Amino acid sequence: MAPRVLIAGLWHETNTFSPIITDLPAFRAYQWAEGADLADRYAATNTEIGGMLAGAAAAGLDVVPDLFAGAIPSGTVTRGAFEALAERIADTALREQPDGILLALHGALVVDGVPESDAALVRRVRGCVPASVPLVATVDLHANIGPALVEAADMLIGYDTFPHTDMGARGEEAARHLAAMLESGARPAKAFRNLAIITVPQMQATAEAPMAAIMARVAGAEAVDGVDVVSVAQGFAYADVDHLGIAVTGYGGDAAAVGREVEAVAAMIEAARDGFLPSLVPVAEAVARAAGPAEGAGKGPVVLVEPADNVGGGAPGDGTAILAEMLRRRVPGTVVIWDPLAAERAQGGPSFAGPVGGRTLPALHGPPVEIAGDVVFAERAVRYTRDGPYMTGQEVPMGDVAVVRTGFGLNVVLTGERVMPFDDTHLRRVGIDPASEPALVAKSGSAWKIAFQAIARDAVVVDTGGVCASDVTRLPYTSTAARRCWPSSEG
Repeated sequence: MAPRVLIAGLWHETNTFSPIITDLPAFRAYQWAEGADLADRYAATNTEIGGMLAGAAAAGLDVVPDLFAGAIPSGTVTRGAFEALAERIADTALREQPDGILLALHGALVVDGVPESDAALVRRVRGCVPASVPLVATVDLHANIGPALVEAADMLIGYDTFPHTDMGARGEEAARHLAAMLESGARPAKAFRNLAIITVPQMQATAEAPMAAIMARVAGAEAVDGVDVVSVAQGFAYADVDHLGIAVTGYGGDAAAVGREVEAVAAMIEAARDGFLPSLVPVAEAVARAAGPAEGAGKGPVVLVEPADNVGGGAPGDGTAILAEMLRRRVPGTVVIWDPLAAERAQGGPSFAGPVGGRTLPALHGPPVEIAGDVVFAERAVRYTRDGPYMTGQEVPMGDVAVVRTGFGLNVVLTGERVMPFDDTHLRRVGIDPASEPALVAKSGSAWKIAFQAIARDAVVVDTGGVCASDVTRLPYTSTAARRCWPSSEG
């Protein structure tokens, strides 16, 4: 009889500085699949679950599909939501008694009143099966990994790319290593280093300095005899937790070799520390660059990158600093603003006039601003399927959407759900060709590059306020460990 493997996951990147509470409806609204629907929805997708399904099939494992729940990055997860989700996964493990377990985690989950929340989930699931049952988990490159999670799982496999494109491959890898454990009955040796260093998303791209050289060293480490997996989790700066920082994990049959390689990668990161400091451009200067005549006119947009309002990092996506300056200078282009109230009002068309954005944290992200224009797109309950390299095949809800176009050609896309700009499909879905726009505002750190780097004639990283601030010395860390990290206020 083929070994039976439970596949489940709980995915959330928690920004503890965000006031947007993450409850159970937030998971149900974004990604939710259970039982047979999990396999139906995620098979052949570039997701961790999709990769796990493919890897299990290739290894001849029988899949016990459980629950995968994911919410858009936002504020702290409620204890009630966590308990409901963890209980659902644990109950299946207890009832089905699988031979092995694969979990798709993010690694930066923060639950109200539950320290090291990802580790708490893994421990709960492990407690439902015999100690001999192996458990392998995937984690995001932005995981904050502490010793409790390393101890709880037999192996952690992290993404190797940012912007993220290898989720399916890592899921397949997890299934492959789990199958090897089931066949041999052995568990790999582990090594772990946590570095008291905070880095921010726009400096973490794995094809650019300083991360490119570090990831090349990781690949070299994995080629060493006795070393199976080495991962670098860059950490998530916007989680005020005691285990904040960069983590290097390693696994393999030769404990000494694994330890040496993890230490060598960690030393390389420490030596490259100053290369992680970001460079930012003030709002007025950045918008002026988008407004001025340029040789590249007609050859693609100027991308105004706003990492402080990074939706993919838990920011609200309703910041107005750049929008206000574009309105003042009459700069054409496209900006997406999360504003369910305005999106609802604009459904009636044919024109719209009123305040938009700035409803969540006006002191940090800017107050609402007045816009006026024609409603050129209006539709309720908009959804689309990702067709780029990020989470290919995943279905994404946008909520009610309206596009208001001003007289000088600025498109303000009002959405009922927060939208991460990790592809250009969300713009094409509402009738906007991003390559034809003079300027695009990307509320993102580095992941915008998947969608827009190839078409951009210029890109400017803009210095605005927000809960994903690139200057982490501005963040109100309270955790002693977080405050001691470089380059925070005490680090």
